[in-house]
Amino acid sequence: MEYRYFPGRLRFRDHILRDEEIRNAAISVVKKICPQAEISYTEKTSGILATYPEKTVEIEKLKPLIPLILDIEPKVRFYTPSKKQTILEGIKKIEEKVIEIQKE
Repeated sequence: MEYRYFPGRLRFRDHILRDEEIRNAAISVVKKICPQAEISYTEKTSGILATYPEKTVEIEKLKPLIPLILDIEPKVRFYTPSKKQTILEGIKKIEEKVIEIQKE
Protein backbone atom coordinates (compact mmCIF):
# COMPACT_ATOMS: atom_id res chain seq x y z
CA MET A 1 0.00 0.00 0.00
CA GLU A 2 1.23 3.46 -0.84
CA TYR A 3 0.82 6.12 1.84
CA ARG A 4 1.41 9.84 1.48
CA TYR A 5 1.02 12.25 4.36
CA PHE A 6 1.27 16.00 4.36
CA PRO A 7 -0.27 18.14 7.10
CA GLY A 8 -3.94 18.45 6.19
CA ARG A 9 -3.78 15.71 3.57
CA LEU A 10 -3.57 11.92 3.65
CA ARG A 11 -3.59 9.71 0.57
CA PHE A 12 -3.37 5.97 0.37
CA ARG A 13 -3.60 3.76 -2.68
CA ASP A 14 -3.82 0.06 -3.26
CA HIS A 15 -5.83 -2.32 -5.41
CA ILE A 16 -7.32 -3.76 -2.21
CA LEU A 17 -9.38 -0.57 -1.86
CA ARG A 18 -11.45 -1.70 -4.82
CA ASP A 19 -13.10 -4.09 -2.37
CA GLU A 20 -16.00 -2.01 -1.11
CA GLU A 21 -16.11 -3.56 2.36
CA ILE A 22 -12.40 -2.99 2.98
CA ARG A 23 -12.58 0.53 1.50
CA ASN A 24 -15.56 1.44 3.71
CA ALA A 25 -13.80 0.09 6.80
CA ALA A 26 -10.70 2.16 6.02
CA ILE A 27 -12.78 5.29 5.40
CA SER A 28 -14.61 4.71 8.68
CA VAL A 29 -11.29 4.82 10.55
CA VAL A 30 -10.25 8.03 8.82
CA LYS A 31 -13.61 9.59 9.73
CA LYS A 32 -13.07 8.61 13.36
CA ILE A 33 -9.63 10.21 13.34
CA CYS A 34 -10.99 13.41 11.82
CA PRO A 35 -14.75 13.78 11.43
CA GLN A 36 -14.24 17.03 9.46
CA ALA A 37 -12.20 15.26 6.77
CA GLU A 38 -13.40 15.42 3.21
CA ILE A 39 -12.82 11.95 1.79
CA SER A 40 -12.87 10.93 -1.84
CA TYR A 41 -12.20 7.64 -3.58
CA THR A 42 -10.88 7.33 -7.13
CA GLU A 43 -11.56 3.97 -8.76
CA LYS A 44 -8.98 4.50 -11.51
CA THR A 45 -6.09 4.80 -9.04
CA SER A 46 -7.67 2.77 -6.21
CA GLY A 47 -6.89 5.75 -4.04
CA ILE A 48 -8.48 7.44 -1.07
CA LEU A 49 -7.71 11.08 -0.40
CA ALA A 50 -8.62 12.70 2.90
CA THR A 51 -8.21 16.43 3.30
CA TYR A 52 -8.81 17.99 6.68
CA PRO A 53 -8.08 21.13 8.68
CA GLU A 54 -4.42 20.63 9.56
CA LYS A 55 -4.69 21.59 13.21
CA THR A 56 -7.52 19.13 13.95
CA VAL A 57 -5.29 16.04 13.95
CA GLU A 58 -2.43 15.56 16.39
CA ILE A 59 -0.15 13.18 14.50
CA GLU A 60 1.89 12.37 17.61
CA LYS A 61 -1.21 10.86 19.23
CA LEU A 62 -1.59 8.47 16.29
CA LYS A 63 1.81 6.81 16.70
CA PRO A 64 0.28 3.88 18.67
CA LEU A 65 -1.49 2.90 15.41
CA ILE A 66 1.77 2.09 13.66
CA PRO A 67 2.20 -1.46 15.04
CA LEU A 68 -1.42 -2.27 14.13
CA ILE A 69 -0.95 -0.94 10.61
CA LEU A 70 2.31 -2.86 10.22
CA ASP A 71 0.55 -6.01 11.37
CA ILE A 72 -1.91 -6.00 8.48
CA GLU A 73 0.41 -4.43 5.88
CA PRO A 74 1.93 -7.75 4.67
CA LYS A 75 -1.57 -9.21 4.27
CA VAL A 76 -2.56 -6.18 2.22
CA ARG A 77 0.60 -6.32 0.11
CA PHE A 78 0.09 -9.98 -0.75
CA TYR A 79 -3.70 -9.89 -0.78
CA THR A 80 -5.82 -12.86 -1.63
CA PRO A 81 -9.55 -13.12 -0.93
CA SER A 82 -8.78 -15.61 1.86
CA LYS A 83 -7.06 -12.76 3.78
CA LYS A 84 -10.02 -10.39 3.59
CA GLN A 85 -11.50 -11.25 7.00
CA THR A 86 -8.12 -10.96 8.71
CA ILE A 87 -7.61 -7.54 7.11
CA LEU A 88 -11.07 -6.39 8.20
CA GLU A 89 -10.33 -7.57 11.73
CA GLY A 90 -7.04 -5.64 11.65
CA ILE A 91 -8.83 -2.50 10.50
CA LYS A 92 -11.31 -2.98 13.34
CA LYS A 93 -8.42 -3.12 15.85
CA ILE A 94 -7.09 0.13 14.40
CA GLU A 95 -10.52 1.70 14.77
CA GLU A 96 -10.77 0.53 18.39
CA LYS A 97 -7.33 2.01 19.11
CA VAL A 98 -8.39 5.33 17.57
CA ILE A 99 -11.41 5.42 19.86
CA GLU A 100 -9.20 4.61 22.85
CA ILE A 101 -6.73 7.39 21.91
CA GLN A 102 -9.54 9.91 21.58
CA LYS A 103 -10.70 9.15 25.13
CA GLU A 104 -7.28 10.04 26.57
